[in-house]
Amino acid sequence: MFNNRATSGKHMICDIKEIKNLELLNSIKDLSSMLTNICVKYNFEVLQEISYEFTPQGCSILFLLSESHISIHTFPEKNHMSLDLYTCREYKDNKEYQEIYDFLIETLRASTESSLQIIDRFF
Repeated sequence: MFNNRATSGKHMICDIKEIKNLELLNSIKDLSSMLTNICVKYNFEVLQEISYEFTPQGCSILFLLSESHISIHTFPEKNHMSLDLYTCREYKDNKEYQEIYDFLIETLRASTESSLQIIDRFF
């Protein structure tokens, strides 16, 4: 699969800031549903899901994908969420990643000052 490729994929790193949808930041069920929607739309195969709810607030969710992984960590006290998506998919451009980022900003009602990095991962 990777014999003729120089890269192992792309790594999308997001820091979602000034989130107004605070209820979502503490809801493992709703966050998991949000990640599931992303995986369905972009045909990512979920192999396993693990989540943890922190006390008094915040949570982490990891989806192990056949393509690699997607994870989120929430910081409700800072109105912040971090998301990583690493996939071995080959896309012509970064359009899919930008769509996912835009979906997150809209769903979380977050600041446009949030950040998106897309890193090519090389062998």
